[in-house]
Amino acid sequence: MKLKTISPLLILLILPFSLGHDAIGAITSYQSTKIKQGELTSATPYSPPFNVEIAGEASPDRQRVEPTIAVDPHNTSIVVAGAQDLRLVTGGGHRWHGYYRSTDRGQTWTSELLPGYPGDNSPQGLASPLHASQITTDPVLTFDRSGNLYYAGIVFNYSIPSRYAAFVAKYVNDGATYDSATLLIGAFADKDWIAVDTTGGPDDGNVYVAYDAALTTTSSGTVLSRSTNGGKTFSAPFYVTADQTGSLPGVTVDSVGNVYVSTVAVDPVTGVPLNYTQVSKITHGGKTLVQTVKVVNPDHEIANSPPGAAFRTFTIPQIASDSHGVYLVFDDVRLGNINVYLTRSVDGGISWSSPLRINDVVSGQHFFPTITAFDGTITVAWYDSRYSSPGTMLALDVFFAQSTDAGVTFSPSYRVTSASFNPNIVYRTDVPGASEIFIGDYIGISSGPGIVFPIWTDNRNACDTLVPTYGCVDQDVFTAAFVGSLSPALQLSMNSTILFEGVRVATTGSLAILVANKTLSGTASVIARNDTTGQVLFNKTYTIPNVNLVNTTGTLQGSFLLSIGINPYPLSSNIRVRETAGTASVSIGVTRRVDIDGDGMVDIGDLAIVAISYHSSLGDPNYNGKADIDGNGTVDVSDLSIVALYYHDIDIL
Repeated sequence: MKLKTISPLLILLILPFSLGHDAIGAITSYQSTKIKQGELTSATPYSPPFNVEIAGEASPDRQRVEPTIAVDPHNTSIVVAGAQDLRLVTGGGHRWHGYYRSTDRGQTWTSELLPGYPGDNSPQGLASPLHASQITTDPVLTFDRSGNLYYAGIVFNYSIPSRYAAFVAKYVNDGATYDSATLLIGAFADKDWIAVDTTGGPDDGNVYVAYDAALTTTSSGTVLSRSTNGGKTFSAPFYVTADQTGSLPGVTVDSVGNVYVSTVAVDPVTGVPLNYTQVSKITHGGKTLVQTVKVVNPDHEIANSPPGAAFRTFTIPQIASDSHGVYLVFDDVRLGNINVYLTRSVDGGISWSSPLRINDVVSGQHFFPTITAFDGTITVAWYDSRYSSPGTMLALDVFFAQSTDAGVTFSPSYRVTSASFNPNIVYRTDVPGASEIFIGDYIGISSGPGIVFPIWTDNRNACDTLVPTYGCVDQDVFTAAFVGSLSPALQLSMNSTILFEGVRVATTGSLAILVANKTLSGTASVIARNDTTGQVLFNKTYTIPNVNLVNTTGTLQGSFLLSIGINPYPLSSNIRVRETAGTASVSIGVTRRVDIDGDGMVDIGDLAIVAISYHSSLGDPNYNGKADIDGNGTVDVSDLSIVALYYHDIDIL
């Protein structure tokens, strides 16, 4: 008998059609469950992640403030953090840059000081241009794509104000090995920020530092300096606003290498606020200032400490970017209290959206926002006093919210801290303002593929260390690792019983959809019984790994198979999941095993098996019962459609 074959053209036509459509006649029965994101409280109660104290409790256990953090894009298991570290104050010294490194995604950390501190007689310390100075401050760090870590700050001797200088230190080998430090030009330097070009383009690896400085005796403002040789040397700085009105900068590099510097506008002579926030765009590898746009005008900056707070607060916007846009986050008192807002640009910084409030509860104070952007997922964290009584600030926390649509909308606010703390109990204990309550001027955040790390200063253990005059000084730096989506997953329950070829198949379990990551995972159980006798033919529990979902016109969808090993033909429970606008559904069907060759994936081998038996029927010499997936006695277009529907899906054996 002549072998019947399937047309290659028919395969090409059916494959794309079937992806995203239910197989015609293939599924005996469907079970569907839907759940809306706003209904998740009882199904998936949210609890804060495990909070990790970075530097530990080893003596002398002193304050650590103004924390900064960076995930190594070269090896995302490595995370580096920094902060003002006051361990030297115990011996009569001052604050210095602390350097903390983790090689296990933030679970454990090493702790040391940046070389060059007073009393550092190591070869690296003695060679450092910082060695003759007393104090470093304003720590900010970042990685390049090759695993080089750049650590910026301000260094000075307190008795010589004009010697306040910006600097950049470099660590190599994924931050494991200190390399060097370089001083930058500009007197009275203050409030630095740093970014690196990681685009892979012509300026990849360029290091950009923005800071406030005086370039002459009659001029001052925010300046930008760049290094094109891995931090060995830096260019002469220039003012990022032509009118020198910039102060308190942030800096980011977009996906094509443009540099954006955010500043709060002040009068360059008097320092009086001008009540707007601006963003300057610099092109050609950090050489050409092309525009400065008033992004928030007017702004409503923090002028005083909020009610109940004894520590200083003021508005320092932070800026981030990715291939979807540029994002500016800031705190603002337009509603009478402090709230967190975001504005975004999708046209290269020319125009900006109306400010969007990020914190979902207005009551309380919400300040010191920090932002990270990664491939359209924008995460913002901030200090939040919503758990304090009105007019007080005895309970401070860190909260976050996340956008998965490039800043258009944000999730509800979720708590990061596992315990509230009193921010009003730790003095600075170092010059200037040693007798002032202090929690720093900012917190930080960093992200990589599938992971985000906020970092903050925390007083929960403050009174573990007591010193004369000042009292409690154990002010710690904490972080928390969010793996996958920061928002709680959409939860779906499965409970389906389907009769197929005399076998009653019960599929139960639960699935979790991580919308931000476009993945699902979960567990499932399958029990197959002879429908006549009730005999259990098969019973198994499966662990479902991360299954990738595909975004098709706003709907996430994906599928996988659970293999059911019975005779004469193995079956499969075929599971399809869809999510649209926070509502998800799961559909379950039973057929003969779609992964016909049993190699763990529906692929060209299975398609070929169907093709070889195409148009054959029960009793024909070339009929293959395994290729007759729907069990109707004929290998036909319905079977081909089922293979096409689950093509490239995993079969969990």
